[in-house]
Amino acid sequence: MGDLPLARREYAVRLADFTAGLRAVTDVLDPSAGWFAAFGRRAAVDLGDWLEGRTLPPWDAVADLLQDLAVLRGPLESERAGRALRGLYEAAVRVEDAAPDGREALEERAAELDRAERRVRLRQRQLAVAEEEALRAGHAGDAERYAALRLWSQDDEERVVARRAEVRARLAALGGPAGSTATGTGFRPPLPLPAPADAPEPARKARRARGGARFAGVQPEPGAAGAAPTPPPPARGARAIPDPAPAPAAAPVAPVQATGDDTPAATPLPGGSRFAGALRESRAERKARAERLTAEERRAALAAAGQLHRLREDGHSGAAHVLLSEAAQGPAGRLPVLAAELERLGMASDVATLLWEAASLPPGPLAAAAEALAAAGREADCGRLLRQGAARPAPEAGSIAAELWSAGRAGEAVTLLSALVRARPAEEAARAAEGAPDVVVPLLLDAARSVSPHHHYAVNSELRRAGVA
Repeated sequence: MGDLPLARREYAVRLADFTAGLRAVTDVLDPSAGWFAAFGRRAAVDLGDWLEGRTLPPWDAVADLLQDLAVLRGPLESERAGRALRGLYEAAVRVEDAAPDGREALEERAAELDRAERRVRLRQRQLAVAEEEALRAGHAGDAERYAALRLWSQDDEERVVARRAEVRARLAALGGPAGSTATGTGFRPPLPLPAPADAPEPARKARRARGGARFAGVQPEPGAAGAAPTPPPPARGARAIPDPAPAPAAAPVAPVQATGDDTPAATPLPGGSRFAGALRESRAERKARAERLTAEERRAALAAAGQLHRLREDGHSGAAHVLLSEAAQGPAGRLPVLAAELERLGMASDVATLLWEAASLPPGPLAAAAEALAAAGREADCGRLLRQGAARPAPEAGSIAAELWSAGRAGEAVTLLSALVRARPAEEAARAAEGAPDVVVPLLLDAARSVSPHHHYAVNSELRRAGVA
């Protein structure tokens, strides 16, 4: 162990080099958007450790920050930064693993990740039970929250699995029995760099590039990561982000009693001459619009449902989630067909995942997805999609509302903005009108009025203060 202080000094130098490169990336990111914001909300301590050079972040977190950079500066700059960071990362890992206690630390980390996977899978089962009980009790608001938390938990599991694969690759690279002095130069982080925007890539990476928007309004409940003091990290490495919370010893999570504020009521249609031509279509018109879906797209949606069913039956949950993410990004007209076929196959939980994936689409495609669901008569799915979409930044929600209004979906636009008004302070909700005030201000005021007179007064005051009322 006499070489340990020397190894630690060398590791400190490599870690400092990597940290400088990482900070060069985060210095240009928006701390209120994307995965940078998600880490800041749910794992602020770990994020601080990474940026201050106290610990080396897991590569999946680095890849997420590079995805944020790709959104902001484009894929070429992100790829250049990623290659530089990856070289620095590998250099730090080689030094860390070659230390006299490197193998022992990796073995401890692998064991901890095994335990974390068991905890997070138990948590997913508990949340699934809670969601089902809330649905049976008619508590739609609670069910949606449990569904969102369950999807956070799925992200936890994906991270744990990826990090365990990385740790095992590092152990394999060391070679030989415990105590071997192999340097492990063969290790490379198993997760790829972000691909250029026009290149095929796993759907999970595409999802994670948009991840901060969908999670912006989802807060962890007591006992989840970020909601209570977290345990100290292991001696080496960084714990899973967000760190899976230990499963409670009690029975599965019980749904709370819903109140009027928890479950948004049906939103009345706005009136007035400004909405002329923007009223809901009749069921016959919706049916006619839905029938315009081409036979090829319908076949593609049915084929996707069949493939998902086979993947679930074979236990390939990761591949199934990737396929759902890809389907959400496909033509909007396929969504109602896919959702209906999944329900027919007894896969209603996958419909919830599909909507959650669609809720993170850019404003235009999200509005198209909502329009397709409404046109097919799936108003409940449309409303759920829009309420989840309201979790993104207010100006983006306003853009979606404007897209819906221009498509003759004023009612759906108000549904979206009502969810925004319920969830955000009036000052922030008013920012929804920034992009298209002539269209969004009337919709936003009607949405606020549908929530309560107090919300209407507060939002109207903020709009006046901003000079757009």
